[in-house]
Amino acid sequence: MSRFGTAAAQLATSVRMSFVETTRELGFVLGFTIVFPIGILFFLNHLVAPSLRTQVLVGTVMMETALLNINVLAQAIGSDKQTRLFDLWVSLPISPVVYALSIAVVLLPFTLLSAAVTLGVAVAFFGVAVSLPTLAVLVAGFALVWASTMGIGYLIGVFGGTPRQINSNAQLVGVILTFFAPVFYPVSVLPGPLQAVAYAWPLTWGTQFLVGILDGGTPTTLLSAGVLLAYVIAWLVIIGIGPRWRQA
Repeated sequence: MSRFGTAAAQLATSVRMSFVETTRELGFVLGFTIVFPIGILFFLNHLVAPSLRTQVLVGTVMMETALLNINVLAQAIGSDKQTRLFDLWVSLPISPVVYALSIAVVLLPFTLLSAAVTLGVAVAFFGVAVSLPTLAVLVAGFALVWASTMGIGYLIGVFGGTPRQINSNAQLVGVILTFFAPVFYPVSVLPGPLQAVAYAWPLTWGTQFLVGILDGGTPTTLLSAGVLLAYVIAWLVIIGIGPRWRQA
């Protein structure tokens, strides 16, 4: 079997193992990823001008995508450490990329479902128009945004000492990335120095990317997609190097 085939087989087996663990808390996962963001969407929609409804919709999707991916990946690693399952993963002849992807991929369908339900609420109640071709591009955009944050959760998990510490760090980083990044408002409203800081975060580029898709394409849409793809590649390289993979 080729090296790629071996890695694919390892990933498939790892995903099946992670899926068993995830389905045990399926109700909680679905509740968190669907009910909470929709409540935020209804709340914020009544506070902003109609011209910002698309931005609020994208901000809500970014919040649920980032929070779910970062928190679940980090907390899953913390849980594996507590149960010593992490030691088993480390002892196996697999790349840490396979381990991280197996956890993240299991949650991807729930992330896409959450984003789709939020989008459906926006179309039904807030007058947001989305054509079928745009919807197909949006699904791909959601997946790209999801992948651009994967490394954050992984690093929080492997560098955290205890599950409680990992959970606290994941919550703090998630709040900073979603409420202090320009996801619910355009980056242009920030002062110049803060704009430079905001552009160092993948969520800023993800927001611009999704807003550009919903608005029918903007000059920065392709640039944002390229930056997000660069983040994905960078995270895979960093995870593949294996920081604290044998020492965590």
